[in-house]
Amino acid sequence: MMRTLLRLVTIAAIIFSAAGARAEEPEPDRIRGVISQVGNPSIVVKTHDGKDVRIELSDNVSIFALSKGRFTDVDLGTYVGAVAVKMDEYSPIVRDSAVWLHKGFELRIIDEELRGIALGHKKWDLTPESIISHGWVDDIEVRVISIKWGPTDYDETDVEVPRNAPVHRMSLGNKSLIKPGAHVLAGANKAADGRYVGVFLIIGKDGVVPAM
Repeated sequence: MMRTLLRLVTIAAIIFSAAGARAEEPEPDRIRGVISQVGNPSIVVKTHDGKDVRIELSDNVSIFALSKGRFTDVDLGTYVGAVAVKMDEYSPIVRDSAVWLHKGFELRIIDEELRGIALGHKKWDLTPESIISHGWVDDIEVRVISIKWGPTDYDETDVEVPRNAPVHRMSLGNKSLIKPGAHVLAGANKAADGRYVGVFLIIGKDGVVPAM
């Protein structure tokens, strides 16, 4: 179990890390949509723009589950991830007054067994201006949280989580989540012959839609 967990964390750190993948190891493509078919061993994802994308799955594909969460579950020290865009104003948190405020699209409360996953801040492809940050909550003021991901005063991202922004809980998943109708964010490498080979799947439970 511990070896499997370490492998999952390592893979996810490569996928999401602020340092990014090395030049000879580009990040996998991110495919968002609904699982429309389940084969052996592959899935077909109906993307948001109506395309059908077949993704081959190996026994080593990393699977994460998203379930409903609550903003009230967030506390100092909680490990979280957020996708957001920078606003044209500074953070209302007094001691972070030189840090830009970001508006969140989604907040993820990450299970303790995954603490440290994807630590950092970098650009993200949800919108042309979006970023993604993972770290521990260092401060909270009403709906603004400070996501700390490094040792200096500027290694943090202050995110305002609107009341209409989804709050999810992210945990380790398994192949039982792979079924038609499930919403998914898939990371996949494109082979020379055009085939997609899955690296990770983030699958919503009970109708949850991965916003990021």
